Amino acid sequence: MASRSGLLWAQILVSASAIIGPSAYAATECEQNYTSRPSADGGTIHQSFVGLYGIDTAKAMVNLEQSAHKIGFQPVADSQVGPDGLITLVVAQKATATARGFPIVLAVSPKTDSAIIAFQLAKDVTVAGVKGNICSFFDAAGLKGDDTNASRQKSALNSQLALPLLSALNGTISIEQAVKDTAAASDAVNTQTKATAHSVSDRGAAPAIADKRKVVSPKSTFNPADVDASMIAEGNSTISGFTCGVVASQQQAAADQAITLFPYSAYLKEAIDLIDANRYKGEKVRVEIDKRVFDTRLDGMTNSNGDFQFTRIKPGRYLIMTVFNGSSTRVQNNLRSSYDPSRNTIYEWTEQEETTYSSSDILQADVTVKQDGQVIDGVVVKPIGNGRLLPVLSSVCKWHHN
Repeated sequence: MASRSGLLWAQILVSASAIIGPSAYAATECEQNYTSRPSADGGTIHQSFVGLYGIDTAKAMVNLEQSAHKIGFQPVADSQVGPDGLITLVVAQKATATARGFPIVLAVSPKTDSAIIAFQLAKDVTVAGVKGNICSFFDAAGLKGDDTNASRQKSALNSQLALPLLSALNGTISIEQAVKDTAAASDAVNTQTKATAHSVSDRGAAPAIADKRKVVSPKSTFNPADVDASMIAEGNSTISGFTCGVVASQQQAAADQAITLFPYSAYLKEAIDLIDANRYKGEKVRVEIDKRVFDTRLDGMTNSNGDFQFTRIKPGRYLIMTVFNGSSTRVQNNLRSSYDPSRNTIYEWTEQEETTYSSSDILQADVTVKQDGQVIDGVVVKPIGNGRLLPVLSSVCKWHHN
């Protein structure tokens, strides 16, 4: 059974590699940080990590979850946010009649500014090309690392963050103990890292890398009391609609993507707008927000047409959000000519020039359910403002969708 699970995992990774391309993953940082070590029960733990380099931690986790979904992995439970901001999510392939998928831990740490992928193979189970496939996973999530490999400076902490949860998932310890051990490992290794840094001779210490990026934060302060967690409890209403992204003035749907329903709060709206407005400024701007604002939510998925539906919803005001990454290729025919004086002849031909456009957006919709049992249909989740030259009109999105 274990060998069959390993085979399933290998097949899915091969499929993912075909989609991503043979040289799509970041061979530098991810491969340098890859490790393979024996586990306590005789299996093998594989993991690697890359730096975020300006990508917001919440967005990084959303991207990792979407990358997992594309290759057939689904969340085992909702993502968790620790006291120090560490975000963890466990995904697994769907079980079949002959095999049961093993879990993979995805983690994003604001303390180390890194994303981590880790999983454990049972004893005697081997998978070819594990290192390359993990790196392809990162690359598909837009986490390509950097030649400087800044995350390597926090390798001691990164290598420990996923281990307690892996132990719990493989039956060595309880989930409750894993949560405690993760927090303890984070604090202990961080303290050890600081102590080691202080013990190095001042004549040989590595120079600190200053983060010169501009820091932006919401003007308001997050208050947990502003978020009504009871709104996520089951009701009798339905919200449905479709997504509408824009690439080079062309409408596209966010197909087969994670989509999230949040109870509305002014801080949440401001935070999402701020992240969206700075989505292309990762090298110059760092967005700092209170990650607790993302804790209360209901996760869903769009279909292949970009449609979504949230059922059994209670009355209240909600913010629906998804991340859109689209591309579009335009072909232009250019007429060329050449004169041959020896033959007194003009030759003409047509050359095709391809131009590829890409777009990364946060799509949003503000929806209010006024009474229990209400059905709201046709909600358009689209780009909202944030410095765009032309507004995205719901009417245009609906026309394109129909």
